[in-house]
Amino acid sequence: MILACTILFSGGAAWAWSGRLGWTFKADAPITSSVAVAGGLVLAGDSVGNLYAVQAASGRLAWSYKGTNSVVGRPSIMGDKVIFAQADGTITCLAVKSGKVAWQYVPPEESYAAETVVDGTAVGENKAFFVKGDGKLYAISAANGKVLWTYDSGLELRSAPAFASGLVLLGEQRGVFSAISPKNGKRLWGGGAGGAINTPSVNGGNVFFSSWDGSVQSVRIKGVVPQWKANVGDPVTTAPFIGGGKVFVGTANGKIAALAEKNGSVLWSFDTQGGSVAAQPVFGEGLVFAGGGQGTLFVLDAASGRERFTFATGGGINGSPAFAGGVLYLGSADGNLYAIM
Repeated sequence: MILACTILFSGGAAWAWSGRLGWTFKADAPITSSVAVAGGLVLAGDSVGNLYAVQAASGRLAWSYKGTNSVVGRPSIMGDKVIFAQADGTITCLAVKSGKVAWQYVPPEESYAAETVVDGTAVGENKAFFVKGDGKLYAISAANGKVLWTYDSGLELRSAPAFASGLVLLGEQRGVFSAISPKNGKRLWGGGAGGAINTPSVNGGNVFFSSWDGSVQSVRIKGVVPQWKANVGDPVTTAPFIGGGKVFVGTANGKIAALAEKNGSVLWSFDTQGGSVAAQPVFGEGLVFAGGGQGTLFVLDAASGRERFTFATGGGINGSPAFAGGVLYLGSADGNLYAIM
């Protein structure tokens, strides 16, 4: 396999991030999760249930945990613990430094479809939150993994919840956005769209949520005041990412779109010429990092949407990368975890 890193310059602009490959770590199977960074370690999981902790500085394996099913979503960091989900509904809590198991939630023996988890966890108020194919949002204790409460949406849930501003924020398949009390699982307020809603994001006191009907919305959390609603023209397949005064989303038709954070006006759209964008775009150092369905990482100028760099992997990019300390950490279905500087 040949890896290609193409660096494109225009107008003499100089970027601290250069697109240079720092290291590559080879996993046992395709990387299926998003990437998290904590305590000098890069955390990502693969399709056979391994969670890897790789040293950010060197790319050497610090430790690995062997699970039984695909690791999904982004591992959640809570203090010195990492909590992650597997597709069979198992939620595991490990010590970040050592990989030692603190606890594990194993679903009861019911139908596989009901227990399936297709996205990751969120953490807050000493709880971990996740959704399953049975249509329920679960809150479990971050101390021991015991179920504390459930919220029943009435329809299968496929997008991870988020936790911010003292609320559990949930996008539902039935086109409903819900703000839920983390204490008891009661729905406090919400909104709606014409299609399934992805994982919400929060910035500056506003919650942003996107939908498969092409809409992106912003609502002020305090007072529940709608700010704006826009449409990017394609089904939106990713959670919004907010950075640099803009909101970035990916679409089912292979596009990356940028909207103004203040009013929702569509600023630009970039066509990856590939399949559906599954991974949430990431912003850093004036750049947008977005994985295309064909396995290419596109690095765009956040101001204009112009392509600055491309990095080709040997498989699809199904999980979101992480940008930390000036380094982009990326997982691919080719089984590699990359550090690009």
